[in-house]
Amino acid sequence: MRKILILFFFIFLHAHPINLTKMDLNLTNNILHVRFVSFNIEKTYNIEYQNEKSIQNDKNRIINYTKKHLVFKKCNLIPIDFKVSKEIVIDEFFILKCENYSKLNIYFDMFMNDDPTQVGVLKINDKNEIIINFNRNKKNAKIKTSKKTSFISFIKIGIFHILEGIDHITFLLMLLLPAIFYNKTIKKSLKDILIIATAFSISHSIALILSAFEMITPNPNLIEILIAFTIFLTALNNLLHFINYKKEWLVAFLFGFIHGFAFSEAVRGLEINLKNFIKIVLGFNLGVEIGQIIIVVFITPILFLLIKKVKSLYYYLSLLGMLLGSLWMIDRIFGLNYMPF
Repeated sequence: MRKILILFFFIFLHAHPINLTKMDLNLTNNILHVRFVSFNIEKTYNIEYQNEKSIQNDKNRIINYTKKHLVFKKCNLIPIDFKVSKEIVIDEFFILKCENYSKLNIYFDMFMNDDPTQVGVLKINDKNEIIINFNRNKKNAKIKTSKKTSFISFIKIGIFHILEGIDHITFLLMLLLPAIFYNKTIKKSLKDILIIATAFSISHSIALILSAFEMITPNPNLIEILIAFTIFLTALNNLLHFINYKKEWLVAFLFGFIHGFAFSEAVRGLEINLKNFIKIVLGFNLGVEIGQIIIVVFITPILFLLIKKVKSLYYYLSLLGMLLGSLWMIDRIFGLNYMPF
């Protein structure tokens, strides 16, 4: 009965029937938003979800279904968020990575094998709004947009990728804390931070390039676990000083390889050739570096003032880093999906 009431609530408030899959593509930041209801996926897999948690536990299968039945040819969909609301509405968010955004070739047949009335509506925010309808008789669409693949576009993607990565930002914060805590002036802190950031950039850039060309392709799940481990170890080192803070650059360099392999997931699968190397890999990497600079410039002065005023904040933040690293490790090792970021 509860699901029936929620269903009517969804229909009247969201103004479209349950046999509609709604998609929004913003070409400014290449974010694709896909919305549908759990009833569709339940029918496809012949299951019944009991609550929002049970849907979250099956999110990988749901995301993989979407990527299989919503295809942007010569593009790659990178999942960045998955939300469930009112036990019925599923929202998926992807970054769309293409070598050429000016010509999009799209295939859509989500839920059509199980529901002959199923339709899809894709709205593309370009200079002029583009609306595309899909149904059982029209599963393909070819469109031209005003957006060109450019070096700048991949810089923007790289900036977005680092700014939305809470685990990467936490790691950077743990790296920066000793340089802020042990130096008496903000000028000296920034000098040490520059050395740390440069070491990190060099190693993660090497890893990104190696992985982008598929010279080294470590397991993504293992990399996610190792990222959590680097956060935990770096925070622990802040408290126990296994490595002197003057050699923090070495920690940044070694762990930067692991984070670089994580960044590479955003550009892998684009069939990168030598011609597009600068445009894609270096553009994306430069964007990541710019994103890191934004974080450092914003965080350093604030933390310097706060820590000089309340020295215990250094220890509390390090303990928080250890806690988050531990929770991420547990969540990723056992695939719990409890962590909201």
